[in-house]
Amino acid sequence: MNAHKQSTFRLEVIFAGMHSTYWLSMCAFSGFMAVYLNHYGFSDALVGITASLTSLITIAYQLGISSFSDANSHISLKRIITLIYLVILGLVAMLALVPLPMVLMMLAYAIAGGLANGMPGLYNAQIMQFVNAGIPVNFGWPRGVSALVYAAAAYLLGLLLESFSPSILMPIVLLCITLATLMVLVMPRPDQLTDDQAIEGLAEPIQKTSFLQMLKTNRVIRFFLLSGFFMSAGQSNMMLFLYRVVESKGGGEAALGLAMFLQAGVEMPAMFLSPFLLKRFRARAVLSVSVAFYFIKALIIFLAGNIYVLYLAMATSIFCFGLYGIASVYFVNSIVRQNERVRAQSLISVFSAMAAVLGNFAAGWVVQSFGISALNLICVVLQLIAALLMLICARLHDEQEKQQLPQGALPFPLPFIRK
Repeated sequence: MNAHKQSTFRLEVIFAGMHSTYWLSMCAFSGFMAVYLNHYGFSDALVGITASLTSLITIAYQLGISSFSDANSHISLKRIITLIYLVILGLVAMLALVPLPMVLMMLAYAIAGGLANGMPGLYNAQIMQFVNAGIPVNFGWPRGVSALVYAAAAYLLGLLLESFSPSILMPIVLLCITLATLMVLVMPRPDQLTDDQAIEGLAEPIQKTSFLQMLKTNRVIRFFLLSGFFMSAGQSNMMLFLYRVVESKGGGEAALGLAMFLQAGVEMPAMFLSPFLLKRFRARAVLSVSVAFYFIKALIIFLAGNIYVLYLAMATSIFCFGLYGIASVYFVNSIVRQNERVRAQSLISVFSAMAAVLGNFAAGWVVQSFGISALNLICVVLQLIAALLMLICARLHDEQEKQQLPQGALPFPLPFIRK
């Protein structure tokens, strides 16, 4: 028993290291994207176009990789993730070490970012393979640790950029991606910890379904993904143009770092508490509360008259991604068939990327033409739509549970959700 607990804890520690090094790299790469690209002469509109191109690449490769993984379960996700990281390393090395013209810089940045943006979906699918194999891995605290690491990095990088050029960001990213790749390499595969017979889905073949079939026959996931689409689109002011939001309230790079620290740092206690909450409340209820707070956060940002109210808005993130990040993984895992789980996790990233394609492109134009206040108002409306769609999703899921399960559905007993 003690050996089993030690093995599970080792998995959680490695997963914490994987996520922490990944989010360290993304803090420098995406968190300060506008600052970095503005430094090299990109206008706000061009920053938005670059972000949209990044999201287009995320969509294409996520659909391809997740379909390949579900259809070729004998190829481990560990190997796939490692190969993707090697490509990202090459692209980031170009950005860090080679002077590039603007067009090539945009392409290299977009491809590297597009590949990196899909990594959380693959990470989630990987950890759920352990859960589905009967290994009771708790990834709430590892994600909480990574949120704290991201928050501390954001604050320190904000201070660093007050004294140094934004050109230092890519060498930092290069180091962090190297560490993230090493962490992936030490993660064992599920079949190394359990008997092959115990791993769900390997004992007998399961009828394959396409993306279209999965979406067409599952109303719950359709509404959940639509809610996620509007929620992601409604975060363009907080993700891509947070620098402009902070600037409009009288802050600079240090204030930007503090805002990012608050936004990410408060997520940690919620992620630690997620397993506890999911023992007592349905995942759909936790998600409904979370999406409602995304709306409240957007409203506070729109109404904020100074930097301190903006900091208050950042603090509400404890109820936003702090709850959403963990609950969404379990929720999606429970509402699709076994042979759809990698693709279902990837679809969260895909719909988020689709929102970013439209949202970031439009956000850059809105900021340049009408100012950041106009974008803040649009984000309030988008978050309201997301909250309403999530309520519809929760109602559909409740109705589905009261009825007989659709043919072919494979309900999974979630260890952290009250039955």
